[in-house]
Amino acid sequence: MAEKKKTAQGTGMKGILNRRAFLSLAFYFILACSLISPHVYALTVAEVVKDLACPCECPLILEDCNMSCGLEWKEEVGEQIKKGMSKDQIMEYFIGKYGESARLTPIQRIQGKTYQYTRSFDTVDWALLWAGIIGWMALMFLAVYISIRKLFFKSPKKPI
Repeated sequence: MAEKKKTAQGTGMKGILNRRAFLSLAFYFILACSLISPHVYALTVAEVVKDLACPCECPLILEDCNMSCGLEWKEEVGEQIKKGMSKDQIMEYFIGKYGESARLTPIQRIQGKTYQYTRSFDTVDWALLWAGIIGWMALMFLAVYISIRKLFFKSPKKPI
């Protein structure tokens, strides 16, 4: 019985030491996270321009545009970041200066990305794309048709 008491007390001390070690490690981790330099979370030009529409007539979004007008806007965003402006302040500046057309809409984002990925397509590429889509749809229809036919229209088994 005395041995059981000893082991129970021994594990109790180990448990307390383990808790203390865990709590001290958690405290040091939280302290280290709070001391991280704010420069780690610095704003980049790419983060800002992904929500702005390109000012020129190209169908690209500002994030993907490398024309002179798009590069000028990107430089302007970079200068404002160096001044210490936040993303919201920069967005408000562009919308105030250029109007609502500076704000990127979801439709513009989709059209810009579609144009970016398909602008080098020629007739053969488009034909292959649509042939692949139609072929895939035909295979899906055939698979569903066969599955339903097997599932619902099984012929009854004749008893022997």
